[in-house]
Amino acid sequence: MYALRNPLDGRIFYIGKGVGSRVLAHANGVLSGGDSAETMKAQVIQSILSAGKDVEAFIIQHGLDNDEHAFQTESALYGLLALLDGGLDNGRFSLTNIVSPPGFEEFGLRSVDDVLAQYGAPADGSLIPHNSLFIKPTETWRKGMSRDELWRYTRGWWPLNIQRMRSIRYVISVPNFVVRGVWEVSAEDWRHQGPGDNGWDSILEKRAAGRENSPRWGFGSFNDVTESKFGELLNKSVEHFYKAGQGKRPSVIYLDDSKLKHLLKTSGSEAIFWNRNLR
Repeated sequence: MYALRNPLDGRIFYIGKGVGSRVLAHANGVLSGGDSAETMKAQVIQSILSAGKDVEAFIIQHGLDNDEHAFQTESALYGLLALLDGGLDNGRFSLTNIVSPPGFEEFGLRSVDDVLAQYGAPADGSLIPHNSLFIKPTETWRKGMSRDELWRYTRGWWPLNIQRMRSIRYVISVPNFVVRGVWEVSAEDWRHQGPGDNGWDSILEKRAAGRENSPRWGFGSFNDVTESKFGELLNKSVEHFYKAGQGKRPSVIYLDDSKLKHLLKTSGSEAIFWNRNLR
């Protein structure tokens, strides 16, 4: 792991990893034309050389075992600098790194709440209401995903049972098996998928090929009750309520009277993980 500093203003302008003489290759690359003169890094190096100075290079950490270890170290350093200054540009450093280090977006700097949100402590089943629908959407949750974006992936389009659907009051979005959003719905909020809706052309192709005949449904309600009614469920995991191997694909699970009767008949009351009295 190394850092490059600009002697003209004393600011760190690049951090990276490499082996051998990689730390010296940046200046050499600009001199030989091997580095694009259009990059911010190359421009800084060229300005240093034009002033008759040398790039100041520092080894931050050496003896790293492998690339994975090096990437993790680079990500940690990058995250620390981002914590000190989100713009990565101040009197001490002004990074010209074009992209963040590998793995940073998934495992790098974030708040404690965000990390808890990624992995989720087990949800308390007594807080999950009856007449709800678990939807595990097609898109997995990611850092920075807005509630509106999550709604678009959750709201449709699903092969639902119209009779059961009309009793559903809450839709609970559980990408990655973690509760990320809850919307209150009514029977009138559901409609068929149609022209202009996401995935419509694909459905038409499947129908033309005889691979799908049932209509798909989605809800239109924007009534987000996540924090107002289910704040204690937010960012909690429901994976322990799924059977082994269940829910790997996008899926829908009803928590309604029909599900209740089925579990009482096949598995007993101990299999009912939600609060049948909470409606």
